[in-house]
Amino acid sequence: MNSAVRQITLDTDPGIPYFLRVDFAGNLGAGFALALSDGVSAWNGEVSEDEVRRKANDMEVPMESFVKDLHQALIGGGWARGGGRRDRDVDIYSFELTLDRRQFSYHKICGGVPVHLGSLKLQPAPHPSALTRELIGQSLKRNSHLMKENSLLLEENRKLKEDHAQILQELEHQVQDKETMTRDLYARFVLVLNEKKAKIRRLQDALSQLPPTASVQRKQRENDTSSGEYDSPDRREETIHDSHLLLEPTIITTGHNQISQGFSLDHTVSLDEIAQARWKVTETLADQRPGTSKME
Repeated sequence: MNSAVRQITLDTDPGIPYFLRVDFAGNLGAGFALALSDGVSAWNGEVSEDEVRRKANDMEVPMESFVKDLHQALIGGGWARGGGRRDRDVDIYSFELTLDRRQFSYHKICGGVPVHLGSLKLQPAPHPSALTRELIGQSLKRNSHLMKENSLLLEENRKLKEDHAQILQELEHQVQDKETMTRDLYARFVLVLNEKKAKIRRLQDALSQLPPTASVQRKQRENDTSSGEYDSPDRREETIHDSHLLLEPTIITTGHNQISQGFSLDHTVSLDEIAQARWKVTETLADQRPGTSKME
């Protein structure tokens, strides 16, 4: 069985503080018992599960939402009118007690309009002083539990603050170390880059001051000579003339024809010799043609 005690102020009797105790099993949706005391007199009452469901159906709200409102009104979570601070973001609850102390009702204030959450009939407690002592004892016990819980929360909060301060300090050191390392790396990079640039400039200057080598000079002279020979008009005409002469058909004569025409018969030209002579002429022209190899 769960039990909760709180102090409330009644709209019908705002000058006197009242103490409200609610006993329930599980949640208020299963029903609950209520005890009310003004320090001198005490009253008891009960609400069944059927009454809670019937009230939720009459209000046409889900059972879960209605039980939540009951919990906030009777146990806590909202602030009773006159029983504590009023916050615009928190629902306000009010309580009323009839003049004959026979009926207790509780309301939820929505936009300044009270919404009836329920009521119950009260019976005078047989031993009001004993009930009052129980309420005081439960209140003190609850207060002690809350103080202990608050002390633990304060200690935890202190540790969290210390951890937070330590983490911030470490983070600041890491940021400083990172900035220092970045500056060092950048300075080293600039130094290496300047050294590389200076070395490249020295190599370029040394290369520009070196005289051309003998092989390079000889190659240049050969290129100039070859270009001059093949580009000369006289050389081109001579080459073309020689090629025409070599390519003219050769007349094969026998010794009888040579004698009859007045030539001496010192040497007879054969077909193999003529073919060999033509092959040499063709090879010579191919060697003299610029950009042509013997294999073409």
